[in-house]
Amino acid sequence: MSLATTQCPPEYGEKSLAFWALGWTVLGLFALLGLALPVVAVRSTLGRGGWLRAAWILLACLAMLGCWIAGLSIFGVYFVMVC
Repeated sequence: MSLATTQCPPEYGEKSLAFWALGWTVLGLFALLGLALPVVAVRSTLGRGGWLRAAWILLACLAMLGCWIAGLSIFGVYFVMVC
């Protein structure tokens, strides 16, 4: 049997509501931060040239995806996959 499919021992019990609230808050903060990055990039490059603006927006979109992946991994490792 694989360790990934084993269940937590009964003595660990259920996770508290505060624990889950903290986990969802962390995930939500990373999601909102990721959404804010392209918005800030668009607003801060309004007066710039086309190629420079496009590069900043592309970098902000990549950073947004990185932020979302980081939030999901933190949520998964520290809140879902623990006993």
